[in-house]
Amino acid sequence: MARQTRGEDSRFFRVGTFAYRRRWWVIGAWVLAVALLAPQLGELTGRMSSGGFEAPGSQSDRVKKIIESDFKGQYNQTDLLVMTSDSLAANDPGFRAVFADVKAALEAAPGVAEVLDPYSNPELSISADGSTLTARVGLNDDQDQALEHSPALEAALEEASAGTQVRSLLTGAAPFYHSFQETTTHDLERAERIALPITLVILALAFGTLLAAGMPLIMALVALAASFGLISILADKTTVSIFTQNMASMIGLGVGIDYSLFVLTRYRERLRAGGAIEEAIAESMATSGKAVFVSAITVIVSLAGTLLIDLAAFRSMGIGAMIAVAVAAAAALTLLPALLGVVGHRIESFRLRPRRETRLSGMWHRWATTVMRRPWPALILAVVIVGALAAPALDLNVGSSGVAILPKESKVRQAAEITADAFGEGQVAPVQIVIRHGEDVLGQGFADVYEAVDTIARHEEVVRVDSIASFAPGAPLETARAAATSPETAPFVQSMVAGDGKTTLISAVARHGSQSDESDELVRDLRADLPQIAPDAEILVGGDPGLNEDINEELSGKLPYVVALVLVLSFFILLLFLRSLLLPLKAVILNLCSVLAAYGLLVTVFQKGFGEGLLGFEAQGNIDPFLPVFLFCILFGLSMDYEVFMLSRIREEYLKTRDNTEAVGWGLEHTAGIITSAAAIMVTVFGGFAAASLIPIKATGFGLAVAVFLDATLIRAVLVPASMRLMGDWNWWLPGWLDRLLPKISLEEAPETPDPSEGQPEPATA
Repeated sequence: MARQTRGEDSRFFRVGTFAYRRRWWVIGAWVLAVALLAPQLGELTGRMSSGGFEAPGSQSDRVKKIIESDFKGQYNQTDLLVMTSDSLAANDPGFRAVFADVKAALEAAPGVAEVLDPYSNPELSISADGSTLTARVGLNDDQDQALEHSPALEAALEEASAGTQVRSLLTGAAPFYHSFQETTTHDLERAERIALPITLVILALAFGTLLAAGMPLIMALVALAASFGLISILADKTTVSIFTQNMASMIGLGVGIDYSLFVLTRYRERLRAGGAIEEAIAESMATSGKAVFVSAITVIVSLAGTLLIDLAAFRSMGIGAMIAVAVAAAAALTLLPALLGVVGHRIESFRLRPRRETRLSGMWHRWATTVMRRPWPALILAVVIVGALAAPALDLNVGSSGVAILPKESKVRQAAEITADAFGEGQVAPVQIVIRHGEDVLGQGFADVYEAVDTIARHEEVVRVDSIASFAPGAPLETARAAATSPETAPFVQSMVAGDGKTTLISAVARHGSQSDESDELVRDLRADLPQIAPDAEILVGGDPGLNEDINEELSGKLPYVVALVLVLSFFILLLFLRSLLLPLKAVILNLCSVLAAYGLLVTVFQKGFGEGLLGFEAQGNIDPFLPVFLFCILFGLSMDYEVFMLSRIREEYLKTRDNTEAVGWGLEHTAGIITSAAAIMVTVFGGFAAASLIPIKATGFGLAVAVFLDATLIRAVLVPASMRLMGDWNWWLPGWLDRLLPKISLEEAPETPDPSEGQPEPATA
């Protein structure tokens, strides 16, 4: 293999030199950028969207659009008013008086068209025991307007019902997402309160000086502020999910600190070896800076897998995380070297503990030597442990938990649970079926509607059907038609028939909630059976149950493509920079081990409930459908973070000595400490989010924390040295024809000759 050119010839060496010589210009540019983006930060929460979960072109998406455009009697959005009392019945005068006050207050609130009268149809709106009443609240708002107005509705409701014997609550999409948004903000603040102080302590222990410890934290916070500003601008132009802020914060904090940690460690190492400040900065950028760049590219490429999922909310989460990673890398590659140029040797100021020197025969080198002396036992033991942790993933059950993801004290969750107890789970979100017929649905097309309603009603999962053919249940066709065309039913019929007279809406209440397996099966059955009734008509099955099924189908159907894209691109990037055919393959396999182990632990904890009391949640028996895909993209990228950093140092030494075993031992000795500190920080950051109230955020934080822990310990400390010892010089093999074909890009620039007098770095272990 050709020897590398000197670091001075690399672009990253020149980036470091530029950042040092123009340090005040670089710092000024960052200050200006953050100042320009600062006004956007205050607008971020308000610009977040509750929408974006529709799969474009799916049946549920088409049903929603048809209802919004063709049915004048159907509102754009609806909330559900839930009123219950332990001492009054819904028909008591006192209860009716409270309802009248609540109705008036809500109808005076912004965005509300009307509160439908539940007493006009008591068998559908009042529970069997008479203690609970529900009423639809029709809204003229779109999704985002309804979310914006939700606090005003809740305030009006609370004021109108205060001091009464009736408890009044709101549930539905807008109240749910408003509660989610409020809980997200609280969770984010709590995660930062937990993670940041602990992170500062770890950094202080790792570096031993207060100034060095604070710099990575400052870098991460600056990068996160800039990222949020960019995400806010994006949210003003397109749909950005309310989940995005948490995801960007979680990933941005973790990688922002890690990237600065890698560069700062190499800078201090070069200073201690006697280098001048400019030289130390430039060489740090030519080595660790380049590793940071490659790592960031790999993480972004992994996150790009989210773009294959045709759900705007999901894509926005991926884009938000990509922005956070890109800005964190940019800060580490420009702002950090500029600040180091200002600080210079004072980076060692405010020492918190005496300096400790290390030797090549230190703990990590001895560990690597021990593992490589018996590589097969070490490899087999590690694989068995990973397999045991990953095995529960075979029982993975994907499904949404609905309002159960909210904390128990959430009023929105309580309202939904009260409704489910009183009327059944399916009452909250019925299946909506649209029939577009070539004939008038009250005329020639009524027979097909009648048969469709009969088919729906006979399904064991359906408890009630509301339609133009449901006024006389069990009656003959002509009797049902007569009931549908009578003056008494005209108001309801008008709300269920489109203006063209050829399209009608059917609502089916299921026994189970919209996120249940039974509801998913109902949707699949109706989509298979109903088109056979009227081959010439278009029959679409949607509503929240249909939406849930379409989301699951989109995610599960695209998962193989996401995995393939991420694996292939990651392999190619590492092939390009490592100039090896087998090392990228090994890296991909080991990263899959981390991901599968994390999946297994997620199933064990969040699906089966092991340790739920300790983490403060109630297992729902499933994993949110977003988690497997999103976690795969994030985890694969983050695992490459440590892989790139470790292999870059191993390769640097191998280019000097051509001794694979010595290079692996040297690389582990000089990276294990910093990787341990970086992993401890990541685990702390992600662990802070594992303390969240929202189950999806809690599960994401937990999954990332355990994966990073396993990756930095079992994978990097055992599987990497064992596998590289077994592969020997084959680690660095690249066919000549492929070497000539690939662009000449390398991961590290090693000096032409090794410098045996070079000092050893201070360990960066917690």
